[in-house]
Amino acid sequence: MTGQVQIHSAFNSDTPFQSLQRVRTPQMVRWVGRVLLIGLLLLPIALIFVPWQQTIRGRGQVVAFAPRERKQVVTALVGGQVRKWHVVEGSKVKIGDAIADIDDNDPELSERLIAQRKYLLSRRKAAEDEVAEQNRAVDAQDRAAAAAVGAARANRDAAQLLVEVAKQSRKNAEFAGTFEQRRFDMFERLFKDKQFGGLESELNRDEAKMRSDRAATDVKRADAEIKRADAAVLTSDSLLLQAEANGISAVATARRDLRRAEQNVFSVERELQEIDNRIERFKARFVKAPCDGVVFRISADGQIGQFVKEGDELAVIVPDTTDRVVELLIDGVDAPLIAAHMEQIGRGPHVRLQFEGWPGVQFAGWPSVAIGTFGGRVRQIDPTDDGYGRFRILVEPEQMFEEDRWPEGFYLRQGNQAVGWVFLNRVTLGYELWRQFNGFPPVVAPKPPEKKDGGKPPKVKPG
Repeated sequence: MTGQVQIHSAFNSDTPFQSLQRVRTPQMVRWVGRVLLIGLLLLPIALIFVPWQQTIRGRGQVVAFAPRERKQVVTALVGGQVRKWHVVEGSKVKIGDAIADIDDNDPELSERLIAQRKYLLSRRKAAEDEVAEQNRAVDAQDRAAAAAVGAARANRDAAQLLVEVAKQSRKNAEFAGTFEQRRFDMFERLFKDKQFGGLESELNRDEAKMRSDRAATDVKRADAEIKRADAAVLTSDSLLLQAEANGISAVATARRDLRRAEQNVFSVERELQEIDNRIERFKARFVKAPCDGVVFRISADGQIGQFVKEGDELAVIVPDTTDRVVELLIDGVDAPLIAAHMEQIGRGPHVRLQFEGWPGVQFAGWPSVAIGTFGGRVRQIDPTDDGYGRFRILVEPEQMFEEDRWPEGFYLRQGNQAVGWVFLNRVTLGYELWRQFNGFPPVVAPKPPEKKDGGKPPKVKPG
């Protein structure tokens, strides 16, 4: 018991041992330790209410949004021998600038094409003149056929009138024959009747007989005229049909010749177009730049005298980009979340970008303390994956702050790697930890739109 009292007195502040007093923990340090211990115990509870920014991370590169501003492959439109190169790798070119000259394997092809074109032009001129002549011939045949048919129709109408005249003449002759026969009968009775004592002479009777016979002859002659007029009408009808047939045949022959002449013109035109196409393809031996940009690579060997075929790749040009975007590849689990977030807020979510070569620090949950990052906004999401379960999103520039402006195209070129953080909802750290532990998505899919009133009434089953 006495020993314990001695040890306790040795550690007392009033002990005379100086070494023990030096190794003893100071009162201030013990107070700070207690405060730190209490802070560590309270820290998890405080962090539950700290704000946290939900993000989705993806990697990608800088590309041009417009297809015409992406890498352009310059190919040989004709086969031949490379005579001259006008550019080297890294050359700055404008649209229409010469890239290379290709000579055809046939050195006299140009002269022959020009001669063939002149010959075809003369043939087309002759064919067009023939078409004009055939058009005039068709018009003349049309007029001749119309005149012949008109004359035949007039003759038929005249023949029909002669039939009417002949019939009227027969009526007149028949009336005259009846009259003369009655007159003769009267003279005959007066001449032979004894009661009246021969009132008429034989001479008058014979004259009446002659006139009666003549009237009967006129009736027969009128019948013959009617038959002759009917025959003339039939002849006129046949002549009219023949005139129409001859006119149709002549016009058809003229139109057939016109069609042949037109086909000849079309044939010459086709040959002329083929020659023009060959001439234009021959002009394509001068390869020109399709856009403004920089020659990225000379695909051919770059040697003078090299033989290339049609469609061979000559060079690759990277156009000057004015509409740059960053394509990020995100996991298939996160793609619906971004789409749902876009539908909720009506626009693409904000994105923070860190470009390769630009130092930066990005805190996923606290973007306000990020340094060296650039602003962007989701422009679109691809409707399908890349074959590996990843979806591509395109991020366009969005300048929320002055430092969010992307670097110039001379420094930030197509192909530069980038890392992006897509911002979703702002929640507390406690909720984020709870979500991570339970594996819940950071965004809840939006509800389907409610149907407006005034729709179809509900169906009621009859009782």
